[in-house]
Amino acid sequence: MKKLKTYSLLALLFLFTGCSWQEYFILTNSSESSIMLSYTISKVDGFAIFDETPSIYQMNNSGEIDWEKRIIIDDKDSSALSFHYTLPANSILILGNLSNDHYTSHNQYYINGRVFNFRMMEIKKKDGIVTIPASQFDRFFKKKNGYINYEVK
Repeated sequence: MKKLKTYSLLALLFLFTGCSWQEYFILTNSSESSIMLSYTISKVDGFAIFDETPSIYQMNNSGEIDWEKRIIIDDKDSSALSFHYTLPANSILILGNLSNDHYTSHNQYYINGRVFNFRMMEIKKKDGIVTIPASQFDRFFKKKNGYINYEVK
């Protein structure tokens, strides 16, 4: 009987801890040079998808986020809703995340009051400038393995 209680308790713990997931919105700079990045988000009532405190990490040898190598970079824009970074080569910027929901498009319905608050992004790289308005977000950012990613090569 004691074994049955132990197994039941373990099954319940697994059930409650195993049902949460994250989908991250990231920009990957896999090029060999830094890029200039500016973007804006909007203030929302409810839960915003895009953070007012984005984070940057070094890429590992497999081209994925190295969670143990966070990079601290100053935001050159003092506004809470606008960001301006020089993103180093081989780094990944996490713009935001979606919890316990699957991303399909920028104008989908989100559970738990989530709001797609991305407004615009501009990326300056060696070979030109890329401008991404919210309406064109899905043309640039593609979903793969739990990440909604735009890769600068």
